[in-house]
Amino acid sequence: MTLDECRKYLPESWLEPIRQDPLLWEIFEEHDYELEQEAVPPFLIQELRGGNMEHLRPILSLYGAPGLQLLESLKEIDAASEDTAELRLPTGQTAYAGYFFANPAIDPQEATKTAKRYLRAICQVYDVILRKPSPVGPKAGVLLLTGEEARAMRDRVHQAFIHGKPYLPELQVRDDLGDLFFDLPFQEECQELSGLLDECLYHISNDYFLSYALQWPLLRPLPIENPFRPFFDLWKMGLTPKLFRHDQIALIDC
Repeated sequence: MTLDECRKYLPESWLEPIRQDPLLWEIFEEHDYELEQEAVPPFLIQELRGGNMEHLRPILSLYGAPGLQLLESLKEIDAASEDTAELRLPTGQTAYAGYFFANPAIDPQEATKTAKRYLRAICQVYDVILRKPSPVGPKAGVLLLTGEEARAMRDRVHQAFIHGKPYLPELQVRDDLGDLFFDLPFQEECQELSGLLDECLYHISNDYFLSYALQWPLLRPLPIENPFRPFFDLWKMGLTPKLFRHDQIALIDC
């Protein structure tokens, strides 16, 4: 892909930082814009794992403090998943992870504390922004699940998503907060950045809530703190919260 071809799809301000960086230029040069229908390679972040997120600084700094805050969060993700990026196979070959994930490093006390922050954040969204009752209580119990119990919980949530029953607060929260985020206004200069990076931020871990956590600083100021940040902090522990019942949240290893 030539620089003139990049110019058709990317902001003019991006072109010089990409052209000046051999690694970025290689990534964008190999991207098939027409095939992917995305101006930015969907797996751009994967291409920069292993300590290379700083290559994005000249681009993200174009968007001021919110862009640089996004950069720091991407570096957190890279650090948290450092030991899961590669796997040595019995054949001696190396397999590379397609997505970012962290090995479970469970400190039950810290995990419980963070899960309760997540619950309070969700309830605050419903109270302050959505102005309707939360499907989960702020003082719900925290259940840590690993191994077979964790797999059973993932399957239960998946089956509920497919068939629409049994009812789980997890599904309502995902729908409500997803709809909310879609409607929230971005800072004017950051709307462009969100549109360009939306797909590759989702593809970090195939999770919209992680993407929302990363993009929250790009939004116009709101009367609440980033409600997805506790979700992000649990993700770095290798844990995914699932809202099991109104009075219970389950933490499962990723």
